[in-house]
Amino acid sequence: CFNTEVLPLYVSYCGSSGCHNDASRQKGVILTSYSRITTGIRSKNASSSDYYTIIGDEMPPRGSPQLSNDQKNVILKWINQGALNTNCINSCDTTKFTFNDPVKTLLTNNCLGCHGTKPGSGNVYLGDYASAQSYINANKANFLKVINHDPTIPAAKRMPPAGKMVDCQIGQFTKWINNGFPQ
Repeated sequence: CFNTEVLPLYVSYCGSSGCHNDASRQKGVILTSYSRITTGIRSKNASSSDYYTIIGDEMPPRGSPQLSNDQKNVILKWINQGALNTNCINSCDTTKFTFNDPVKTLLTNNCLGCHGTKPGSGNVYLGDYASAQSYINANKANFLKVINHDPTIPAAKRMPPAGKMVDCQIGQFTKWINNGFPQ
């Protein structure tokens, strides 16, 4: 699913502040929307897709969080399936809300591109259990407003920047927080 699986990866790992977002436009490249991302993607041909082949070799730059092989495979699968602008309703199990399943994956896919290397964008580091638990515990109400894209929060501060996660994923985060951050 492009909007819930692929777009968050490009925005978090490539389209963050100072890199390939609307304001920074490094090398004239913006990777924050379907139309922008697909300018460097060849449908069903990942090996000829500039915005795929560069991942891991040159981008993200060294010292920045890197996409895992699983994340690269999500992008590869999306390209090979036709690089469509799909918006799927993920099968999401609200009975699972521990750090290891699914919170760590949600953080990895939606947050760690910006907040996965110390000190993290805005001095927010969420790269491991202890750091995520500590930061979120100290900022519970604001964190929940931010991930819910609450209108009282300035648009630039709503996270993830790719757009609001699906309600079930927000529910998993909320249960994790409200149940004492089970590992």
